[in-house]
Amino acid sequence: MVREYPDVLGSAVADAFGWPKTVINWRSPLQNDDYAEYYDQAFLDRLGVEELTVPLEEFWPTSGPRWDGLANTADGKLILVEAKAHIDEVVDFRSKASPDALRLIESRLDEAKEAFHASKDACWHMPLYQMANRLAHLYYLAAINQKDAYLIFIDFANAPDVPVPASQEEWQGAARLSHKCLGLTDSKLARRVGTVIVDLKNGKGQPSAGAYAFIGEPHRGSGRHHENPLPGGIPICTTRE
Repeated sequence: MVREYPDVLGSAVADAFGWPKTVINWRSPLQNDDYAEYYDQAFLDRLGVEELTVPLEEFWPTSGPRWDGLANTADGKLILVEAKAHIDEVVDFRSKASPDALRLIESRLDEAKEAFHASKDACWHMPLYQMANRLAHLYYLAAINQKDAYLIFIDFANAPDVPVPASQEEWQGAARLSHKCLGLTDSKLARRVGTVIVDLKNGKGQPSAGAYAFIGEPHRGSGRHHENPLPGGIPICTTRE
């Protein structure tokens, strides 16, 4: 998606966070970099992150999250992207790390859960381990190291190359359920998390209609909903978490 429509997708990400005039500079995946995906210290290097209070190797074991996309902005914003087309991949029961690494991971997940002011009864170790570890890395950058970092989940509805494509409404439901399972509520860190749903079904026709189901508690306001068509009529729906 980044390789085909970088400007349009960048605009959708900026819109999700309420940055009307911000230009998103994609750092990966890029054609001139063989569409590489980065992880561990390499993802920080790719974003140009320096002067860390806590080195990544002290926060998380090696072989951490592989980022589907990385971007930054001229004013120093850092953007982490997790993208999915297959809805079943939302469920990831637990890390397959060694016992020593797993102890560190679970400790950091518990730290992040507390920093997000998530429900004490929510489990971040499973079955949504992958989503939780992405949130933990946002906590690492934004809270521990005081970087202006953000996390965006990009979900592809009606993807033609998955066994059972999910509709836009199914992705909305999955996102709401994921947030409920993780006990997420409004917080400073939660406001740095957003979702973009791209409906691929109508790439050669008209965009499908339908209201976006906002994620979060009712007291958080009306949220944001936009359908920005890509070239060819593919609608993008964006919301703040």
